[in-house]
Amino acid sequence: MKAGMMKTWGLWSLGNIDVRPDGGGENAREVLARVSSALQTLSQTASQNGGSIFAVSHSTYLRMLLAAITDTSLAEAALFEQKNGCINVLDIDTRPGATVTLTSNCKLLGGPLSNVEKDFKLELPITSLVRMNEVRHLEGVNLV
Repeated sequence: MKAGMMKTWGLWSLGNIDVRPDGGGENAREVLARVSSALQTLSQTASQNGGSIFAVSHSTYLRMLLAAITDTSLAEAALFEQKNGCINVLDIDTRPGATVTLTSNCKLLGGPLSNVEKDFKLELPITSLVRMNEVRHLEGVNLV
């Protein structure tokens, strides 16, 4: 991850979620809203098609998603390895109302040191991380 983005992740990890990366782009509040929306959509879609979904995304967004579902500090999640073409396997609870709410004191945003407003809430479907950064399928593949 580039130095400028690491600085931004550092600020986000202390709850400064309205900071935008140098040069523009989404702030953490916007990315986390997309994470919540994506997981809700995946949960609804999975409940209608037998339970399996395949989705593709880039590594920075995946780190945010993985941090949110595991309530891991964004500072730690910035270092999650996400190789090109890797697979992350999630188990999303598809039961209606099966959600968890992250609040201002969550590890994701710095716990008791967080600067995020006290009424912050992020609702997510209950999701378990089954496997992260799976790369066995890439053996012998030359990714440039």
